[in-house]
Amino acid sequence: MNTTPRAALPFLVVLLIVNRSPGQQQFGSEEERVRQQKIEEILRLKDLRTPYRNKLLALLSDGDNAVRREATLAYGTLQDTTVISLLVRNLTEADPLTQEAAAFAIGQTATMMSEQGREELAYDLIWKRFSLTTATARLLEEIGKFGTKSSLNDLILRFGTPSPVADQEHLIMCVARFAIRGVVSDDALRFLLRYVQPGVNTPWQVVYALQRAGFQRETQSHLDRLRRLYTHEDPLLRMNLAALLGRLRDSTGVSDVVLRLAEFDPDWRVRVNAFRVLGGFEWKGNTRVIDAFRRAFFDGNIHVRLTALSGFATAGVDSSDTTSAADEALRQLRTIAENRSGGFNWQTETEAALVLARVTGRMSWGWVDKLSRMQPKPRARLLAALSASREPDARRVLLDATCDTDPVVACAALDGLQSLVHRNPRDRDLRDTVAARGAGLLSSGHIATAATAASLLRDTLFRSQQWVAPLLSALAAMRPPHDTEAMQEIIGTLGAIGSSAAVEPLIALLGSPDPSLTLAAASALHDITGNDYGGRRQQRAEPLFVDLDFAYLRSLPSVVRVRFETARGDVFVDLFPRIAPFSVMSVLKLATQRGFYRGLVFHRVVANFVIQGGDPQGDGWGGPGYAIRSEFSMLTYETGTVGLASAGKDTEGSQFFITHSPQPHLDGRYTIIGKVTSGMEVVDRIEADDRMYDLTIVQ
Repeated sequence: MNTTPRAALPFLVVLLIVNRSPGQQQFGSEEERVRQQKIEEILRLKDLRTPYRNKLLALLSDGDNAVRREATLAYGTLQDTTVISLLVRNLTEADPLTQEAAAFAIGQTATMMSEQGREELAYDLIWKRFSLTTATARLLEEIGKFGTKSSLNDLILRFGTPSPVADQEHLIMCVARFAIRGVVSDDALRFLLRYVQPGVNTPWQVVYALQRAGFQRETQSHLDRLRRLYTHEDPLLRMNLAALLGRLRDSTGVSDVVLRLAEFDPDWRVRVNAFRVLGGFEWKGNTRVIDAFRRAFFDGNIHVRLTALSGFATAGVDSSDTTSAADEALRQLRTIAENRSGGFNWQTETEAALVLARVTGRMSWGWVDKLSRMQPKPRARLLAALSASREPDARRVLLDATCDTDPVVACAALDGLQSLVHRNPRDRDLRDTVAARGAGLLSSGHIATAATAASLLRDTLFRSQQWVAPLLSALAAMRPPHDTEAMQEIIGTLGAIGSSAAVEPLIALLGSPDPSLTLAAASALHDITGNDYGGRRQQRAEPLFVDLDFAYLRSLPSVVRVRFETARGDVFVDLFPRIAPFSVMSVLKLATQRGFYRGLVFHRVVANFVIQGGDPQGDGWGGPGYAIRSEFSMLTYETGTVGLASAGKDTEGSQFFITHSPQPHLDGRYTIIGKVTSGMEVVDRIEADDRMYDLTIVQ
């Protein structure tokens, strides 16, 4: 698959040519040398963020097309609303690639504006600027990121009525980007449904946009046509069709079309989506559907197997179902959960135990013994099963487990106790005991445990002024970037509790160099006082960590091929140092200078979404000890795209993820560093806790 988005290929090609490093070429002229210096200055200013804003503003009007283009593109990451007028001006630049960059930067930046400001900007772009720019395709999609419902109707009125529609692929994705944000209109739906006609090869993006729009009567009126798409040749369409039929609450389509997709589709991603949808309907007494679930418990693809297991837990089948299919399904669940033969991996075993606990209220045979000998992650899953059961020892075991030295286990125990309280809201003693235990764990020294405890105390069942003091004490002992995520949770809980005692400590945090913390503090202060503190946030602090190693960047080729050596095989990835220079440099330095990724696990796997690794703690809360800035680009999340995980803008570290399928809702929100070129079948086989032996450069 192409490593570039639909409209970004020309831009990327020229950018790679213009922005080649001196280590790869000899400058042919003084002009080229000056250009390179200016581009590096732009990268420096972008990485340092706000302190040198006026210098970057001046480069927006530089006489060199390449410099002007790079400066314009930088604002797609900085998202500074004060330069919107200059970005709009650059839509009419003589250089078409600068126009593309301007369209992207406008789409990224306008998301930060007020609703009125967004509506006025979109109106100006749609009715006045489109005829003046060549970047119409890009601009269509970018308006989808910030436009209002009125803007959506204007777009359909202007561009969706001719036949054939110019830039149809981009207008479809524009409508999808509106739908991702919950902005939908009947006119837009009718535009999409024009592509669901006999003889029309429906693009997968149409069905994606319709399913993101959710339940809509206009879409529901075309159910018969939509159901027929289950034989479409594109698996991306079929996987989104399954999701769409579920969102339309189409029980007929689910029991017929979705069931066929779940049982027989050759693409595992389609089957995963189909079983997810099946799990959202009531199937008690339905032998055909129960048998489909039961067979999938033993599917050869672990993603299908685990999805079918979790879906069965919500399908309405329980021990009161007297059909032979239900009896057999429950018997097989017990066999898997007990795992006496050892033939099932821990993910399957513990998922079956969780399902059995939810469906029957009982745990599997020998669960007490299993808890004592399991590794932390399977033990945590078994604790989740225990919390879903009606086992009389659940409360005691979960309370004991909160003291476990492994934060994965302690967090699972806290989550389990929270679930117990919600099932027994009148048990005041249980509620008070759990809340006190959570407050005590705020200062546990583990980021994950502290964050989970803070989240628990935000729950309305536990929320109380008496927890303000331990929350503030824990917050005062924490420092970014290591504790950023836990600090965010504590700040959010303080805001929810609404104590005036938290006002001064939160005001102090407005001066933090970490923008995610200043944003969280401003939001919490608004919740407590009702006043807007956004204007008091730190605007000119330099980042805590900076690595402006341009000599290293100059030594890199425009594409760096690396190999992820995993327990399932090798995955080859092309990294793009000219698209996300500091992000790629950080990953490469961690890999080659520190051997950082050697032996780490893929701690998170979400079927038909992502696999995620790069955490030295292995629980999703670790990093390299520093944070780098986001580097958003015009690349989009396709199948096999590699991005950096974050806890908010400018909080990226060492954790990365690889997508199983296109994920447009991530575009422009997470830094893209590369693309899988070989070994996607290995990515698809990766299971949670699989080990990565190393990350090495192969060219």
